[in-house]
Amino acid sequence: MARFEPKYSAEIQQMMFCAGEKQDVSNETLALVEEIVRNQVIHLLTTANDLAARRGQRSFSINDIIFQIRHDRPRLARVQTLIRWRAIRRAANKKSNDSGEIDFDDAEDIEDVLGNSIADCLSKKKTETAAALLPWDVDFFFAVQPPGGASNETLLNESSKDSLERLCWADEITENMTAEEYAKYADCRHASFTSRKKERFRKWAGIGVIAEPRKKEDILEITGFLAAEMVKKLTDMALSIQYNELAAQRRKMDQAAPLGERRFGLFVPIDPERPPVDVRHVRKAFQQTQRRPKRRRVQLHGVANRKTLELI
Repeated sequence: MARFEPKYSAEIQQMMFCAGEKQDVSNETLALVEEIVRNQVIHLLTTANDLAARRGQRSFSINDIIFQIRHDRPRLARVQTLIRWRAIRRAANKKSNDSGEIDFDDAEDIEDVLGNSIADCLSKKKTETAAALLPWDVDFFFAVQPPGGASNETLLNESSKDSLERLCWADEITENMTAEEYAKYADCRHASFTSRKKERFRKWAGIGVIAEPRKKEDILEITGFLAAEMVKKLTDMALSIQYNELAAQRRKMDQAAPLGERRFGLFVPIDPERPPVDVRHVRKAFQQTQRRPKRRRVQLHGVANRKTLELI
């Protein structure tokens, strides 16, 4: 078996920094995280290819990937938001190319072009089907949408509970950051598996070898987005495991040490220099993601059940 060679160590380090790990992680930990995420991506693509084969199709679509995360409503909403943003961006680029060159020094020219674009956009959005429409939605079964339907812009303006929670979580992470750390955080937020390196991601994930996606769809971007979320989820769980271990060690030290020699107390610094998460924390975090609830298990009465890989 060929030895796994990491290719996204720098990007994963940046993603882990955005998830709350401010210290430099060892190369072994980065390689383990990348290997776990790569296996998850391969499992995601293989399952999508199997779903397409059941329908008699050779290539899978975005809906085959969305179908696998349908029970995770917050993640499903984030994927839909990404697809809608990309649809709006494509429509804006197409409209700017059709309108020709614009003189940005002439304010009247800009106002006329923008006014016409908005008017045309509003007139067309009345019957345009919104992007990221799920196959089990009612609107999916109709080719023509009635006037006044929800467009990509109106759907993006709706704030969800998940988006507010993620904003509060980002505020908690950046609250005690220095100016240098926040500048690094802003730079690390742009870390991606697919940005300006789509061909490397195709080889890394085995796209075209283990599964063939449908052309003219944002499958690479969606898969890279889900992979980045898996890295952040693993990091968040590993940090929680490490925090619980350090808290247990503090309680043991407080019980063993005399009252006058305790290192932790009301007027003693609580958190000394925390070591970075290591391989052990990442493995425990991954094991937690593979635990299925009992209600989803099949009672086979002693028959050996083959365990399948669970998506993070």
